Amino acid sequence: MKKYIHGYSETEADRLGDQASILASHLHYDSHFQPGSTVLEAGCGIGAQTRILAAANPDVHFTSIDIDDQSLKKAASEIDRLGFSNVSFQQADIFNLPFLPNSFDHIFCCFVLEHLPDPHTALQSLKRTLKH
Repeated sequence: MKKYIHGYSETEADRLGDQASILASHLHYDSHFQPGSTVLEAGCGIGAQTRILAAANPDVHFTSIDIDDQSLKKAASEIDRLGFSNVSFQQADIFNLPFLPNSFDHIFCCFVLEHLPDPHTALQSLKRTLKH
């Protein structure tokens, strides 16, 4: 049995993009970060939220991670197509993050936790990377 990954099919990827566009004003009305800050976007998938965040925060650097390499490739392709230079992508497991403690000013996580077997442990893992 194949593990479910959000956005794995083209139909699902299209749906996620549409969902992000429709909900952007509700979800991202306050998704503005201080210029020069760093944000870990956990579970970026195909980049549906990434493109909105990057556009609204041109002076912020996003490190967007996902466990699925194919989703990351789609996300990176979309960010490149849009011409954003403030996002880097990295394959990573939210339960075993490859970042040092206190690495990021902020963490952004949207439509991810409900798909994880242990959201509490995921949040603990993310918290470790957050600057205090």
